[in-house]
Amino acid sequence: MHFLTFIPDCSPPEIEDRAKAAGLLDLLGGHNAVRCMSGPNELAGMMIAHMHTIGSRHDYSPTEQEWVPSVQKIDGKPLYYVGFWTKEEPKEGELRRHYTQAGSLTQFGAAKWKLPTPDTVDARAVYADDGSMKWETIRQFSWMCDEAKLIRDEYLQSFGVRDMVFRVEPSVQINWLLKLLRVNYRLLPEVAVRLDMWTGKDHIMDTFLSTLGLQRGKSDG
Repeated sequence: MHFLTFIPDCSPPEIEDRAKAAGLLDLLGGHNAVRCMSGPNELAGMMIAHMHTIGSRHDYSPTEQEWVPSVQKIDGKPLYYVGFWTKEEPKEGELRRHYTQAGSLTQFGAAKWKLPTPDTVDARAVYADDGSMKWETIRQFSWMCDEAKLIRDEYLQSFGVRDMVFRVEPSVQINWLLKLLRVNYRLLPEVAVRLDMWTGKDHIMDTFLSTLGLQRGKSDG
């Protein structure tokens, strides 16, 4: 069943600004938002739910749910809480957006997810300076190409060192993969961890590199 998201100390007029500040803006759209007077930790706030599946609910029911605070915090306070139904974990098909970008089906955890890359998202044909034509990523996804170039350049400048750093502290590769997946899915860091999506150092490294058009050499391991 789809997860719930609770933004504490939030009223209806504030929901868009608060969602943006908490990194939740891409959850809005096709959602239900209801005022909850007693949510996680007995806080009042706004409950965000997606009701597209049969049996979906947006109520706070602590006996049937497990609530996880956001990874990101300000002054020790979570920006939001994520609620999971204890009898049914979220499924890939429930989190998938109605309109998705092309991408390869990639194993993360127990399911295969449609992973877009800078090479697979929508592009348009434009004229180059010499009169020839080329494919240019549409503006909506230009950020993806820009960030991919920055990460690729940084990685190539110190390949061996960077490889070791990523293996010890994989936040760069995880955050990048999560950004790509969120193009096609309503997905949060806490949800990905709950679904055990970041399993296998070699698999995550190889998938990360493939989205940048790179691959490990035979001697890398």
